[in-house]
This record gives sequence, structure tokens and C-alpha cells, in this order.
Amino acid sequence: MQSKFKLSTVQLGNYTILQLCHTEYDVCFSIIPELGGSLNAFTVNGQEILVAASTLKEIENLTIKAFAGAQLFPYPNRIKEGKYTIGDTPYQLPINDISNNNSLHGLTYNKTFQVVATDIENGIINLKYKYDSDDKGYPFHVIVENRFQLSENSLSITTTLENKSNQTIPIGHGWHPYFKISQGVDNAFLQIPTTENYQVDQHMIPTGKTMKYDLFSKATEIAETKFDHCFKIKNDNSFTAQLINPEKNLTISLLTEGYPYLQVYIPPQRDSIALEPQTSIPDAFNNKIGGIDLEVNQKVSFKFQIVVD
Repeated sequence: MQSKFKLSTVQLGNYTILQLCHTEYDVCFSIIPELGGSLNAFTVNGQEILVAASTLKEIENLTIKAFAGAQLFPYPNRIKEGKYTIGDTPYQLPINDISNNNSLHGLTYNKTFQVVATDIENGIINLKYKYDSDDKGYPFHVIVENRFQLSENSLSITTTLENKSNQTIPIGHGWHPYFKISQGVDNAFLQIPTTENYQVDQHMIPTGKTMKYDLFSKATEIAETKFDHCFKIKNDNSFTAQLINPEKNLTISLLTEGYPYLQVYIPPQRDSIALEPQTSIPDAFNNKIGGIDLEVNQKVSFKFQIVVD
């Protein structure tokens, strides 16, 4: 009996695009294990849902420079000046957000994740990464595991973090997918069940002030709205955000478990929108908003799902 799914690979220089497709439906997704297990592409009925790389140049410009599809660990978003403390011990993370002098999007977006299992019959790929004190600014030991599962119209990603250090550690997680709207996002509709957003300073670090925000509590045309904001979602540990593309007659729903915050960003060219599920707000190692303190040998799991109708 022929499998419902087909696994294939494309080698681009040092990078592998690992693709899984549903043979009964025109549905595929791909990941790049060498770039932090990044989510590269998701297509449904031939429609490209995500901004994806298919050449080395696109990998450089999209996946690496723009963090398209990046997995954000051990912190999403920014840490102010890359500095934080645990007790009386100070730590310094690498600065890669040069213009703002911050550490941005974690430490594993350019690490090689291992493909540890595939269950082709059920459309599943499992990745694993052993973070072993890779950076002196985060000298801890964590096992990161991802489970990608494809269905006829959805992709779900379950992530589990396990603390293998000898102490309780701060930890966080997120994803950075860009949803593609080729004709421009202005005519698309967005719905996010937000309650408030977090005000930031000139360096994109939260000031401690929040502002009530419900402009997109119902499906509303994006028009000329500019976004680079972190939102608290109405239900702490699950939400449904929807992006409606009327030109393609697509409704894209985001379902999450364990990600109570959403970063929304529209790049200057306005041909896509980043909807980034996060466990915390920016600078959570310092402000503790959404921060997770993971005890020795403790595990924590999160789930992120994209459904296309």
C-alpha cells in the first residue's frame, strides 16, 4: 500500500531543505534543519502560505537575515543590551541587533538540528537539538525537540524543552513565520483576540506601560496599519488568530497552546505579515513578563498550528 506522504530533500550548499508532501492532497511543508529547524515553506492547493526560500540567495536574505520561519530559543524577541542576571550572577548574551544594541531571537537559529525520527505514514518529522552551553551568555543544558505533523489542510508543530542543567533556568520559545500576501497586505483582513499591547522605547524594549488594543478583535482590513508590536492575547494559553486573503479566497487560522503572546510585524515592502507566537514579551529575562523558570529535569511543551480553509 502506497504511503499517503512523500519525503524528499533538496541540497543547497550546506543547507538541506527537507520536504514532506501529502500525496492525496496538494499540501506540503519544508524545514531547514541546519538553520535551527526553521519552518521554511507551507503550501496548500498550490498556494504558498509562507514566505519561503528555494535558492541559496533566498536562504541568505530571508531565512538568515530576516529570520523567516526561525525557531526562537531560549528567548523570543529581544533581551536589552544582551544582559540579565540570575541571583547575583550577571550574564552577557551576544549582540546581533546592532542598531538597538540588543540580543535578538535566541541562540539556535543557526544551529543544526538532527532529524531523529520520521513517521511517514502519519506525516510526522521529529527534530532534536542538544543545547550544551553553546554560548557563555547562556551556559546551560537544554534538550529541544520539535514534532512537525502534516494533515490535508494544516501543519502543527509541538515543541518540548527539557532542562538538563544543575539549576533552575530562565527559558522561552517562539516562532517567526512570515505569511505571504503577494498582492500586498493592505487588502487582507486580520483578526487577533488581543487585550493590550506593550509599549516600547526607541530600542524596541518594553517600557512597562501597556495600552488597551482591540482594533482587530473582529476581522478588519489591515489597510495602512503599521505593525511591530507585541500583544497579550485574551486567553492566556490558547488563541485563534486569523488572516484572510480575499484575493486568493484563503482563511489562515493560527491555533496555539502555551504561547500567550503574539508579535505582529509587517516589513517595509508590505508583501507579508509576521505572526509570531511567543511564550513571553521582549526582554522577559529581565522584566519576567511571560518568563518561564524551568526546574532541573522539568519539561515544558508548546504547540503551534496553521490551518488553511
